[in-house]
Amino acid sequence: MLVSRARARLGVRHYHDHSFGYRSPRKFTVPDYTPEQLQNRAKNAALLRYVDSFRMHGHRAALIDPLNKMQREDVAALDPARYGLLSLDEVYDIDGIVWYDGNLRLDSTSTPVSSKLKWTLGQITDHLKDVYAGPIAYEFMHSPSKAERLWFSHLVESQNSPTRKQNYTSEIKKRIWENLVVSELLDTFLQEKFPNLKRYGLEGAESMIPALDTLFQTASSAGVEHVMIGMPHRGRLNLLTGLLDFPPRALLHKIKGNSELPEWLGATGDVISHLAVTSSIQSKGRDLTVQLLQNPSHLEAINPVVLGKTRGKQYSLIHTSDSSCMLGDKVICVQLHGDAAFTGQGVVMESLGLSNLPHFTSGGSIHIVVNNNVGYTTPGTIARSSLYCSDIGKMINAPVLHCNGDFPEGER
Repeated sequence: MLVSRARARLGVRHYHDHSFGYRSPRKFTVPDYTPEQLQNRAKNAALLRYVDSFRMHGHRAALIDPLNKMQREDVAALDPARYGLLSLDEVYDIDGIVWYDGNLRLDSTSTPVSSKLKWTLGQITDHLKDVYAGPIAYEFMHSPSKAERLWFSHLVESQNSPTRKQNYTSEIKKRIWENLVVSELLDTFLQEKFPNLKRYGLEGAESMIPALDTLFQTASSAGVEHVMIGMPHRGRLNLLTGLLDFPPRALLHKIKGNSELPEWLGATGDVISHLAVTSSIQSKGRDLTVQLLQNPSHLEAINPVVLGKTRGKQYSLIHTSDSSCMLGDKVICVQLHGDAAFTGQGVVMESLGLSNLPHFTSGGSIHIVVNNNVGYTTPGTIARSSLYCSDIGKMINAPVLHCNGDFPEGER
């Protein structure tokens, strides 16, 4: 205490002051259970254990592998009989146990509004299977934060309830279809016209494009102004020409052996799989600047670069924004990975280890792992010791979403 006072009198800067870009992160809270909900949870403890088992183990039964190569076994934890729940026709009060739009409304005091909604065990099971064991699976119960676990379960269970399940309009379906077709046509054209070209196509993982398209729209709606992307070779040409307005003519000029740089520079440029672009795109009626960084051939080496660039850009915007602006509000970092590199490169773990420290954080990153089940010649089944290639993300308690690439609508 005496040292701190002396340093304050001398005008010595504190280590965690604003000159280093440090901002105390916001603290998010979720309304706790009401007394009525707590009483109901205690009364139906067996049902609560069953529901929590779906939240924790549902991903093990989910339909997330389009190639059906994963060795799936019956998950005993998802059997209601294991918890003494034997009759599918028995009726239960689900308030505070299963989240549904009817019991998720908040009043002006931000307290959950209790509802006396009653479901049969069969209805509860169908709802949980639809949410946690479909083409999208969730892993969030490993988080030590009660608020995060509660918020996540609120979100996925209420948005997938029968009255709120998203019905895709013809416009949305057409946009998804266009993104997929443009990506597939590019790969087909290049394969036919340049069969010897090492292009690192996106065949089989085209759903990455509508996923990024939705991400751009959502970010723009939230007030984000810049998106920084670091990605490997695979899918780079599809992203450049599909979403980032990179001229196909410029791509073909480069493919034919020409330089992307002006002739007077006398430079040869780089290979096509390292091409980069900064593009201003219209999303939700706003301008969104998306910068795809150059990619060094060493896998995952771009990760700390894009993190630092994101932090630097955001820090520069903080000085021109109000005091409520935090890291991650104006600029977001998006990192794309291959499954083998994500588990095999040490820089991934090192970047994750620094990601939440005050002098390194960029406000959070969105990681998209394209799992094509092979790392050059190594099949995914013998490429790692963990069940999923994304398991390394759990070292920082990050929630994980597993998406089946054959269901692009589910990735919006």
